[in-house]
Amino acid sequence: MRTLTTTIRTDEPVRFNLTEQPWLPVVRMDGTRDEVDLVTLLSESHRIRRILGQSPPMTAALHRLVLALMHRVYGPADEKEWAELWRAESLPDPTTPRPGEPLPRLQADRFELFDAERPFLQCPAVSGVPASSAAKLVPHRAVGNNTTLFDHTTVQDEVRLSPAEAARWLVTLQAYDPGGMKTPYARDKSSQAAPANSMGMVLVEGRTLKETLLLNLMPYQPGESPRKTDVDDRPAWEAPPPRPEPEQRPPKGWTDLLTWPSRRVWLVPRQVDGETYVDRVVITPGTRLSGELEDNEWMAAHRRPKIREARSTRSGTTKPKYGPWYAVRLQEHRGVWRFSQELLLAPVGSEERRWQRPLTLDHVARMVMDRVIPRNAVYTLRVFGQQLDSKGSVVQQAMEETVAAPVALLRADHPVAGPVIGHSIELANLVGSALNQMDREHRAQFKAAASVGLDLAYWPLLSGPFDTFLQALARALEAGINPRPATDGWERAIWRIATEAAERWSERSLRQGRNLEVAGKCYEQFLEQLRHEIHTYHGYLVRYFE
Repeated sequence: MRTLTTTIRTDEPVRFNLTEQPWLPVVRMDGTRDEVDLVTLLSESHRIRRILGQSPPMTAALHRLVLALMHRVYGPADEKEWAELWRAESLPDPTTPRPGEPLPRLQADRFELFDAERPFLQCPAVSGVPASSAAKLVPHRAVGNNTTLFDHTTVQDEVRLSPAEAARWLVTLQAYDPGGMKTPYARDKSSQAAPANSMGMVLVEGRTLKETLLLNLMPYQPGESPRKTDVDDRPAWEAPPPRPEPEQRPPKGWTDLLTWPSRRVWLVPRQVDGETYVDRVVITPGTRLSGELEDNEWMAAHRRPKIREARSTRSGTTKPKYGPWYAVRLQEHRGVWRFSQELLLAPVGSEERRWQRPLTLDHVARMVMDRVIPRNAVYTLRVFGQQLDSKGSVVQQAMEETVAAPVALLRADHPVAGPVIGHSIELANLVGSALNQMDREHRAQFKAAASVGLDLAYWPLLSGPFDTFLQALARALEAGINPRPATDGWERAIWRIATEAAERWSERSLRQGRNLEVAGKCYEQFLEQLRHEIHTYHGYLVRYFE
């Protein structure tokens, strides 16, 4: 009988360079899946459809990393350089020095995943901390009934990750790791949730990966743009390895924030039968972010809710008062399209800013005005998010949603767009409230539990019609014609989806033995409210269509 043996080696140096070894998951233009290295990703981006990670947070985190690299390799220093990149068939070879520079800006030696002194996005100083299962890198493997004290990792899990998998999850962890207690380096166990958890990360998607990357690549000139980017801004791989103790500081600039070191990590590789795996990892608290997110984060939309109207004692007029800034985030069941004003539009004619769209869209709008980007182009906003529990320490779900982004709406020369979109979203909100009111009044008669089906039967079905409405509105405004057909189509979609949801609710109520008279009365009251809201919607829009 032959005996099979497994040889495990830990004494040989292991090498995995992210600029040479395939690790980034992509979809080619023909729909096939592939993995590529960083150099190939940039050089062949015109032949690649998109980066597609194992989860929405991974997709978002990988884009942020690649954008930071592009800023260091290509800049671009201004809009002229950006336009040259946009018009070129492909991106320049990142391993070739730029004109007038002796060396390429891609420092390949900084992308060694297992380097002993400068491992990529890691901290060698924590290598002495007892290592745990590599399951801690993977969110869906890091929860369970049998959890450890600090990290909610199932202790019985033995996870072997390939170097490519470990690299992808390492990048994702730095951007999206939840907060809570971690294994400490010394005594500090608490950690802040990684920055991307606090927002819906907005990615403008074009036809190819080259277009997508450039649409999200603003002019980059440290000390000048983007704002809040100091001259000493640099991505994490260009900085010295971080000290092992947790710290708190504001970001030095845009590439610093894109590669924020929210955790001190040490990957432990070993070779099994000639193959390299990562099965152990050290994760300790890292750098806590200070400062306001809306002053530093340019791939998110922010809003300030109105909290009250304040009356001036001198003039007798009222002026709205607004609360603190909040990043727009994804919400379960209710589509992110409800924040299309904040996502797409630049505030016009407002004394006090109420929202701030992603700064990347300001740049796209300027390129449209300069006729670098076609005025009739329609891109897609992909919005990525992760929902944590109330303590911010456990991942509950990962989410991704899309919104149509006709570039005609991005420009500030269509002042009608904001009010029309705002009233159209408000119509959907008011009709949704009327649906819930119908259910509440019915339940009050029987002390029944809430109907969870109404939200699911209404909100998710509005996403497609709203995209259609946005594109029709953009075409009308660009052509200088009355946009009434666009709003009429949206109104019809609201009526159809809301009445179908109400009819299914009433049928379900009757099947459950509810009182026919009460259900019918609640249903009729809803229809009356629906007619009122649509009539009011018409009244609001008249002033913009005359």
